[in-house]
Amino acid sequence: MLSLFYNKKLEAFGLDISEASIKVMQLEPSKNGFLPYAFSEVPLAAKVMNNHIIINELKLSQNILAAVEAAKKITTKRVVVSVPEAKSFVRVVEIPQMPAGEVTAALPWEMEQDIPVPVDQVYLDWQFIKNIGDKMQILVMAASKEYVDPLINSLKLAKLIPIAIELDSQSMSRALIGKEESKKAVLILDIATTQSTFIIVENGNIQYTSSIPIAGNAFTESIARSLGVPAVDAEKIKRERGLTTEARRGSTREAILPLLDNIIDEIKNVSRFYEDHSELHRPIEQVILCGGSSRMTGISDYITARLGLGSTHGLNVGLGDPFVNLMADQKTAKKSIFAKTDPLAFTTVIGLALRDIESK
Repeated sequence: MLSLFYNKKLEAFGLDISEASIKVMQLEPSKNGFLPYAFSEVPLAAKVMNNHIIINELKLSQNILAAVEAAKKITTKRVVVSVPEAKSFVRVVEIPQMPAGEVTAALPWEMEQDIPVPVDQVYLDWQFIKNIGDKMQILVMAASKEYVDPLINSLKLAKLIPIAIELDSQSMSRALIGKEESKKAVLILDIATTQSTFIIVENGNIQYTSSIPIAGNAFTESIARSLGVPAVDAEKIKRERGLTTEARRGSTREAILPLLDNIIDEIKNVSRFYEDHSELHRPIEQVILCGGSSRMTGISDYITARLGLGSTHGLNVGLGDPFVNLMADQKTAKKSIFAKTDPLAFTTVIGLALRDIESK
């Protein structure tokens, strides 16, 4: 079984591979915590991945090496890498209390009905959460062999040593859930390039994840169609105008809202499912936004208004802060290190880099 929770104390850097780019980051101690010591982002070359499937391992290894070289100061060959939500599954299950070895052996049988692909096509791993009476609650992770095996081969071709593989949801949660959020039931909404991911975290533990294929690219394509402009111009318009009200037909707002409403409807569905099935029927108290399109003008206010309709409790919606757990001088970090870069775009790789720090 592939370990998705490996915690050996080894220096490593974080590696985040998406369909659009590759990001790397290594942290170093500072006076008040940790700061990014080396980081980079390079575009992913064409014909390397298709629909979250690695189709050219050699070319991916070359792209990874280009990202490491661009970071300039990476001091280790050891790496912590993530698996996208589209190729993974998370479930919290309750099983009779038993020794750890028996849990590992029983997982394939326990999870056969709970994941949407044959159990022999995934790597399974688990993490203890708590005991409930005569049962134990565990977090089960499943990662597709179709993605993981070519990923491992690509890392070997790049002469890198993977010491841990984890899901994007774990990395984002580690980066965005601070001390205050760890006491609540929180939903992280990652509006990325090709999909939006919904991650529910309660008391610092992931409880549920899901995703839909509506995100930044879909917004851009809708704007391009609505305004009759090329995709490159539509992307720029999306970033500049966002959901600002425009007194004319074919506005960016009109193009984006039907798609954004689908995402908000899914927030409601996921939140309702969680509240109905969680042990304490606890409502979601906060929505944390991340991902490239989460910074669109007006998006937080619009989501807040839509979620508030008919709701019996207040819900706080706002941008996440991926520096919240670095414990460093965050203002200095954001100004000097990410002066020309959006820190939210580095959320996953910050979480991966933090894993190395937390395990020491």
